[in-house]
Amino acid sequence: MDLLYPHFAWALLAVPGVAYLFWRAARAQTTALHRFGNAALVRQLAPSAPRWRRWLKATLVVLAVAGLALSLMGPRFGTQLRTVERRGVDLVVALDVSTSMQAQDVAPSRLKRAKEEIRDLVGQLRGDRVGLVLFAGSGFVQCPLTTDYNALRLFLDVAGPDQLPVPGTNFEAAYDAATDAFAAPRPSSDSTRPDPQRAQVLLVLSDGENHVGNLESLKERAQADDITLFAAGLGTDDGARIPVYKNGRQVDVKRDENGNIVRSRLDEAALTTLSENGAYFRIGSTSSALSDLPTALRQLQTSTVTEEQFADYAQMYQWPLAVALLLLLVEAFIPIRSRRG
Repeated sequence: MDLLYPHFAWALLAVPGVAYLFWRAARAQTTALHRFGNAALVRQLAPSAPRWRRWLKATLVVLAVAGLALSLMGPRFGTQLRTVERRGVDLVVALDVSTSMQAQDVAPSRLKRAKEEIRDLVGQLRGDRVGLVLFAGSGFVQCPLTTDYNALRLFLDVAGPDQLPVPGTNFEAAYDAATDAFAAPRPSSDSTRPDPQRAQVLLVLSDGENHVGNLESLKERAQADDITLFAAGLGTDDGARIPVYKNGRQVDVKRDENGNIVRSRLDEAALTTLSENGAYFRIGSTSSALSDLPTALRQLQTSTVTEEQFADYAQMYQWPLAVALLLLLVEAFIPIRSRRG
């Protein structure tokens, strides 16, 4: 037997407490009879229940309190162990944190909107290992592959342009960091099992602007590594200015070497080319197609990520509760005073 709420064991203290109150009441009654006069005469003038009946009522109440306390602790019995398999893919999300992602043509900004989309995506996943890569002119693994989605969200919250001082949008750097994440050994505390048959997926979220690297060569590398590339584009064709922040406040907008205001636009062609062996998703100012990604992932090769054993428990709190109520009902029907013949 197991207890669902063992911290309610303090309720058992009510059992000796109630028993003590009955004992004090019986003792006080006996003392009062002796003070009133001859005890035998008083019993004849005011007959009451026999002593055994009073003790029976008290015992029933004490046992009922014990049953209520036991019911409060939630007794349960384990019936059987069942094994649950979690199946999924390895997904690395590469987030562009270059300065152009600060543009606000997609509210509240491209970067903040990308973070929101990643949070929504992770909320739809079941059993997939997810990692996070940040990139601009270079890239690095921000969060290794994990099934702990809460940890991934924490790493996502602190992602920003200040973590990568090298400007630009280097897709090759993002890919290199992603392959490091796929190949990284897992900690001994991780119960996941390596499986070379599990699909490896790279999702790039970027505006695609000022990208460097040969996209055709990158696609060939992905095909050779058996990595499926998906891309999500953030921004608009009209584009927007890039705000410049200092100490958390906007002080200007980005300008070129001649002092002209720079306007950042979505390079959808580059992202579409990059994701030809997967799919491209457009994230606009009012809509997003990225919600279709979990469906696409389910069509890829999945395998067992973890196996966990759970015990199916039969809740038994209702039985001591029913016994307690029955005892109280029986106690209520036991008369306090004896009937005169």
